[in-house]
Amino acid sequence: MIRSHLLFTVLFLTFATNSMAQSAWNLKKDQNGILIYSRSLKDSKFNELKAVFDLPGTFDQLSSILNDVSNYKTWVYGTASSSLIERKSTTEIIYYSQISAPWPVSNRDFYSDTRIWIDSATHKMRLSSRNIDSFPHSKAHFVRMPFLRAEWIITATSTASLHVDYTLSWDPGGNIPAFIANAFSTSGPLQSFSELKRKMALLNAAVTATR
Repeated sequence: MIRSHLLFTVLFLTFATNSMAQSAWNLKKDQNGILIYSRSLKDSKFNELKAVFDLPGTFDQLSSILNDVSNYKTWVYGTASSSLIERKSTTEIIYYSQISAPWPVSNRDFYSDTRIWIDSATHKMRLSSRNIDSFPHSKAHFVRMPFLRAEWIITATSTASLHVDYTLSWDPGGNIPAFIANAFSTSGPLQSFSELKRKMALLNAAVTATR
């Protein structure tokens, strides 16, 4: 337990320190209780994104959705299909995802290494997702995303409610102009997390009904 707590603390502080080195966040959307921010990065043409919102439910309920890779298409914006490649442990998975893009933009794909930590001492859960470059690119009509980093910091604010801070750094690859990608980049997180809120509410309604 002590080792887990120390690991979580180091990871959180590293993430916070890196974030402080970037430019200020600008609020882009405020809908359905979800705040979407964007900011420029010194080393990327593509803006970093941040979402802040609350969810009904528990760590276990959220973990069940995040581990259900084959159903990402039901709530993650643009996901055409996703499949589990390897479950390396109870806290780490490798998965593959295909992203549908509007014509004339080519569809994208990526492999991800995703890890989840829960620290009961601080009532926090952390999810870290990184794209993997080592898998072969076998889909000729897909553009492999060269960079994708997602971080979730989830805090239990009560026995049945969660607060989420989410950040995403990305590069869609291909020849999409950065100003176009940045202009539309906030729509995906807003739709994804609106669907996630709905799924968590349904889970809690089902739990309440069985009591």
